[in-house]
Amino acid sequence: MKLWAKLLVLPVLCGLMAPGRDRVNVAEPKWRIDLKEKYQFDPFDREVTFRWTLHQDVLFLSPDKLLVYQVSRSRAPSRLVPRDASGGGGNFVLDIKILSTQDGHEIKAMRFTTNAEATQVMATRDGRFLVRTGEVLYLYSANFEKIASRALPLKRQVQEEGWEIGVSPSGAEVTLVHQQIFKRDPMSPTSAVEKANAEVEVLDEETLAVLKSFSLPWFIASWSAGEHLLVTSKPAANADSASYGLLDFNGNWSPLLLAWYSPSQPCAYQASALDSRLFVTFGCGNLSVFPQNGQVIFSFKDASKEFVGSVKGRGSNLAIEIERHFTRMDQTGNIPIAMARPLRISVFEVRSRRAVVSAATHRGRVYYALASQGALAVVDGTSLALYQAGP
Repeated sequence: MKLWAKLLVLPVLCGLMAPGRDRVNVAEPKWRIDLKEKYQFDPFDREVTFRWTLHQDVLFLSPDKLLVYQVSRSRAPSRLVPRDASGGGGNFVLDIKILSTQDGHEIKAMRFTTNAEATQVMATRDGRFLVRTGEVLYLYSANFEKIASRALPLKRQVQEEGWEIGVSPSGAEVTLVHQQIFKRDPMSPTSAVEKANAEVEVLDEETLAVLKSFSLPWFIASWSAGEHLLVTSKPAANADSASYGLLDFNGNWSPLLLAWYSPSQPCAYQASALDSRLFVTFGCGNLSVFPQNGQVIFSFKDASKEFVGSVKGRGSNLAIEIERHFTRMDQTGNIPIAMARPLRISVFEVRSRRAVVSAATHRGRVYYALASQGALAVVDGTSLALYQAGP
């Protein structure tokens, strides 16, 4: 199995809901556009046949600018040219549209050649953003001018190798993690990693210059960027991928303490940083927001048939995607397959525990972004809608 095949796996599902707190009325959008009709984008819930069909997303660059992007096959025949680090021979293109949050009108369009392996766009701060195409990372200004670039070369000494990119919640730091897997346990049901290497680089957000670097002789199964640290699964051989902790920039790891997690009753959960003080975990029948050494300040408990599929934080707000489980039989009619369908995305003000806006969803896979003021952007099929937080 390839290192980055986890992109094709549905998120871990966990039965959660806050009784009485997720009952804000479903909002009507401030505006809505059809991405297929207006920009010839494919539906965002298109069939996942290859990794590149998941290379799409929506994100806020600033309170007044929203970015939506998608990778697609080039519709015109590509002439034979040598492959380069940024995207190869032109068979795949990255289309970016920057829209006004006021009414959805187009501010800027950008197009890049990319490849089938790696494409990503991420916001940093003050309107700046990163564009990854293949083995190159670019930094663009709020005026859409290229500021800097950084090569992401592959050593190509092993089959399983890749770069991952993270941006801290404030946008001040960019983290690169380059990993190589040298050996797996062929007898393990999950092909557990036995020998690997992770190289971590922390970059200055304004220049992409390296601020700090270190390496670990282990595989980091899951990670996200926090403020001056990473939230990671335990970096150790054959480590439980659901055992999360904090990895500082000297390579020291310490467990993230949870009020409701017990090593004697292990279960799968996910964790990430909301800002420099607060962390969020979900799984094991709970969602909790808490400081590393303090009491839970916001929580959900499990409810019948509804589950948290993902969360995103921005400022003092938290967006929670609520899903429903169901099963269907495979083509033989003999094997049940677990499925999930998003129901809605609800935004909460964390400290007051107030639900501020909720958007219904209709397709099998949705993408969403949260602004610091609580605005919510949702791509549902071919529809892109912006919802404004209530008073």
